[in-house]
Parts: sequence; structure tokens; C-alpha cells
Amino acid sequence: MLTALISADWELVRFYLAPIQPLLDDDRVTNIMVNRYDDVWADDPQRGMYKTTLAFRDDAEVATLIEQIANALSQYFDPVKTPIINARLPDGSRVCATLPAATPGGCTLSIRLHRRHGLDLTRLVQTRTISAAIQETLLEAMAQGRNILISGATNSGKTTLLNALSCAIPPRERIVVCEDVSELMLNAPNVIRMEAQQHDSGNTPALSLARLLATSLRQRPDRIIVGEIREPDAAEVFYQALNTGHRGVCTTLHANNARAALGRLVSLTLGRSTLPFQVIESEYLHNLDLVLHIDYLEDSGVRRLTEVCVVEAGELRPCFIYNATTDAWSK
Repeated sequence: MLTALISADWELVRFYLAPIQPLLDDDRVTNIMVNRYDDVWADDPQRGMYKTTLAFRDDAEVATLIEQIANALSQYFDPVKTPIINARLPDGSRVCATLPAATPGGCTLSIRLHRRHGLDLTRLVQTRTISAAIQETLLEAMAQGRNILISGATNSGKTTLLNALSCAIPPRERIVVCEDVSELMLNAPNVIRMEAQQHDSGNTPALSLARLLATSLRQRPDRIIVGEIREPDAAEVFYQALNTGHRGVCTTLHANNARAALGRLVSLTLGRSTLPFQVIESEYLHNLDLVLHIDYLEDSGVRRLTEVCVVEAGELRPCFIYNATTDAWSK
């Protein structure tokens, strides 16, 4: 249940969430997806993605819910000029909503629920997202301040893995977290959390992830954790952070596999750099230590860390590879 929605500003939001309240109250559910008012889906680690019997009264009710969420968060709202709403609820849950100007079939709503209990690496072993041998490798990497890139598709578990890794950071270290939308739950005594502002009243970027990253370099960090790199500006600042000797830098990226992740990171960096592709790639291969790829397996509805690659002598070398047939990892 979204227990943080308790102020008067959220009274109408709670009222219009009533049709999907059973899903909000179910601790197993991680995602709620409204494809249209009468087509509601849910996702949980045990069942995977499934269609529910829940429904809103009509499209107007979903539109009103989206408007009330925007109003409660003081976000600029216009069904024509801003038909896409990205927001973070007070409890940390993420909302992405669209209006008919963007989705002619009707309003849509996706809620990625903030986990009630954070997962550490031990818990990921218990759910078989990783193996015990991989856990040992990752714990050693975090203790030694290795630079780590995590890749995967949407909803593959990149943020969950990054959050679990952050639990292994020694408590004496100072951490700066930069995110587009706050998702990480760091239980650390010396941490600064920075969040980009999506837009101002004119729907223009007000505070970019690249600017947050540049600021983090001046705050004496032992570790810099970047929620996800999506734009060339952020990739270029990330590149500079690695090249100026910062250790213990971790981030995530959308990609199909570990090698593709490196290529995409280079391509994004190239968008704001005059250096050749080969030079940027070489620098990343000398400054990154691990590239991890995590997948959501549609057939079984589970998440697995499918690739653990180490960077040695300027080369990306597989260390652990997941075999879906045997549901096991090999070195």
C-alpha cells in the first residue's frame, strides 16, 4: 500500500486509486500497468506478468487520476502540451502516465512500486538472481572500489542489482547518488542524494543528470552511484569522472548484452566528445572493472544475472555466463 500518501494533497489521488487498491496492498506486486481503463496488468516475481480482473469506470477516471497525481506533485499539467507524465510518489514509487494526445487508444498508467524491503546480495542469491560464487565476486569488487557498469532491458532488475551492490559499500565511505528519479534505498551514514528535475512550468529541463554528476565530483565522494545514463551529456560527464581517477563508480544502462552496453556507452559519450570512438572505448576499457548484464526471462518470469564480465588488459572477458537450459552459471 502507498502508505506515504497521507497528506491532504493526496486525498483525491487515494480516492481515484481505489480501483487498483488490491494490487497496491499486495506486497508481492512490483509493477501495475493500466493499458486502458479496462485492461489492467500486474507483475510479481512469482507469477510474472498477468492480466487482472480489475478495471476503472472509464477513460475519464484514469485521466482524472493522472491529473490529480500531477497536481499533488506540483507538476505542470496540460493534456495537449504535456501528454506524458513522469513522476515519483512520496514513497519512492515511480509513475509514468500518458494521455490520449500521446496514446490515442486511451490513457495509460504504469506504476513501479517502491519495494517495502530492500534486497542485498544475499537475498539475490536466495531468489537465484545470482549464484553464491557471483556474490563472492561482487562483494570483493565492492570492497575494492571497482568501477561497475550494469546493463539490461527495461524491468530487467538493473536498479535492484545496483541497490543490492550499494549495500556492500563499507559504512566509512562517503557516497553521492545521482538519479533521474530517486529509487535507490541506501542505508548508509554518509550519503548525499541528488535528483534531476524533470521540467519546469515551461516543460524544459531544469536540472539535468549531467549537472548533478558534475556537482558530485566536487563533493569529495568515495563512491559515485548514477541511477541510469540515458543522454550524451550524462555519459560525457561519467567518462570524465572515470578519467580523473574516481573509483567505486557504478551506473546502469539499457542494452541487450554486456558488450553492447560498452558500445552504447561509448556511442553516447561520442555525442558530446570530439575524440574518436576507438579512443573513448579504450579509455572505458582501462577504467571500468566489471560489466554486469541482467535479464528478465519471459518464459519463466524470473530475473537472472546472465553475464559477469571483467575487464583485463583492455579486453572484456566473460567470467560467469548463465545457461537458461540448466538454470545455472558456468565460468
